[in-house]
Amino acid sequence: MRSYNIFDLSRRRIFLLIGTCLVFALTIFLLNEVLDIRNFWDGFYTEEDIRTFFCERTLWDRLVRQPINTFSNFIYWMVAVAVLRRGWKDQRIQKRYNLVSANPFYSITFGLIMFYIFCASTFFHSSLIHVASQLDFSAVYSLSLFPLMYYTHRVWLLLAGVDSHQRHPLSTRTVVFVFSMLYILLTFFLPEGAENYTVLGIIFVLILFGVVVEKKDPGRTNRRYLVVSSLSILIAVMWFAMDVYKVLCNPDSVLQPHSLWHFFAGVSSFYFYMYIRSERGVVSQA
Repeated sequence: MRSYNIFDLSRRRIFLLIGTCLVFALTIFLLNEVLDIRNFWDGFYTEEDIRTFFCERTLWDRLVRQPINTFSNFIYWMVAVAVLRRGWKDQRIQKRYNLVSANPFYSITFGLIMFYIFCASTFFHSSLIHVASQLDFSAVYSLSLFPLMYYTHRVWLLLAGVDSHQRHPLSTRTVVFVFSMLYILLTFFLPEGAENYTVLGIIFVLILFGVVVEKKDPGRTNRRYLVVSSLSILIAVMWFAMDVYKVLCNPDSVLQPHSLWHFFAGVSSFYFYMYIRSERGVVSQA
């Protein structure tokens, strides 16, 4: 089984990641404590219950209203950098051994999704305004649709009898178009209040397709990555629920349940990428 470690970074890159992490934390501190910008978000529409929705104490008059929940989004930035680095390398070298390496747009798209989640969630927890909440939901849709697009593509190739390391332009163009339309529909036309049911429906179909792929084409992937990804998202959901229902809630703690939701969701995303990248296939030169 081929194994990949896209976080096999040089010392320079590790220092760069740590440095940008510290810069992000320092920026939040400067915006709130040094520049002391007050009441910037007051003119924007905000839901009535948002002040107490999260456990973290809301600094209602500050530019960054939830510093801990805002900072914890940095995990998405780290995953985005690692995945985009791998995607750019695939684009340059063009060795095809599975669906992801044969179609570098998967890595590039997933990396951009993680970057979008970083931006949207940072904006939302900084402001807590309604438009930022909508952007945050749209980021969740993009992340939940990506695995479904991957599995749909794998199922199509299985039914067509085409090995996944071979390029199949019709299926590639079709799944990209269909899931782009689904993303637009969910983001702009989904009735309010149906968000959670929609995400649950996507997860159900995702599990169904995943079972079909593993049954029809077994032994091609490292399932340990999938197990870690699945356990991480379950732990993330647990922390999300604890945050909503104020279990073990300390509003002034530097360790917030919702920040742990961000962390474990980021870990789950990383290991899902490791899982789809671990697919074993024939190596061929483009």
